[in-house]
Formats: sequence, structure tokens, C-alpha cells
Amino acid sequence: MQPDPPVIRAQVPVGEAERLAEEHGLAIVYVVDEEGKLVGFLTRKAITAAPSGELPCGKLAAAPTVTVSPDDPMERAVVLLGERHLLLPVVEDGQLVGVLTRGGVLRALAKMAGFGEEGVRIRVKLSHHSEVYRALEVLAKNGLELVAVIRGGDEEVIFHIKGLEDRERLFAQLQEALG
Repeated sequence: MQPDPPVIRAQVPVGEAERLAEEHGLAIVYVVDEEGKLVGFLTRKAITAAPSGELPCGKLAAAPTVTVSPDDPMERAVVLLGERHLLLPVVEDGQLVGVLTRGGVLRALAKMAGFGEEGVRIRVKLSHHSEVYRALEVLAKNGLELVAVIRGGDEEVIFHIKGLEDRERLFAQLQEALG
């Protein structure tokens, strides 16, 4: 989440929103009321199409169709951003506290998956989802550091681990544990 995004007050003229968008390179300017509560947003297109630069931003602002809260699960943001939204305002008690972008969520997911961290990835095919626990026991007995676990397709699990010295020995142990 990008905290404290640039905002403009609802009573401020649209011309100021245009300057703010230019200054910060914004595609969308969020509009808040006197208490800082989210009123809506202005796109660059809406700003340039305004009949007058003196028109208050609040008169032109479109109400957000979707917002998320800081407590919403990452999955909700991923689904919304994947569907059609480019940005998601993060609102708490009516206050705009941040903005989620596709790039930001992608970076967060990459960090959660351990992308870019050292280590190796081991793919294990499971015949039953509960076998993941036996595989984790094997990794623990070998003193391997678990960076991430990712579920693949068709009962496949990918373990990102550190500290592996003997790949063949580990695969043999995993085959034995998983039958």
C-alpha cells in the first residue's frame, strides 16, 4: 500500500487538481472533504473536460465503486485489481489512508513467495493434500530453512528452501515419506 496519497479538498477548484496531477504524475486525484473523508476521485480526463477550472473538485468527483480497508485480506485486492481496477483506495473509518496498485500488490506477492531470495525450489507432487505436512517434516529433519510454500496445479507443491546440500538425498527422503 502506498500510504498517504496526495489528495485535494472537495471545495478546491479543479485547476488545482490539474496542477496536483501534473506535479505528482497522477492518473487519478482523490478528493476528500474537510474532515479528510473520501468523497471520490477525478481522472485526468475528467479534469481536462471540466467546463471551468474554477469548478469545485467535489462537484466533479466520481464516487468510488470499490474500496478496501487495511484489514481486508490480500486475496480481495488481488481479485479486484485482476478484474478491472487499476487502483484501489484504502479507506479506514471513511478516511483515505492509502492506495493499492497492481504493481504494489504484485511486489507484495513476490515478497511473500520469496522471489529474489537465495535458495532452491523443490517441486513435490502430492497424492493427497495432507502429505504436505509429511514433506515439511522431512525438510525440518534436514535442518532446511523454509522461505515459502506455493501451491501449484494438480496437487503440486513448491517449497522454496535454503541450506540444501544434497538434492538427491532429499528427494529420496521425500519419496519415502510420501510413499
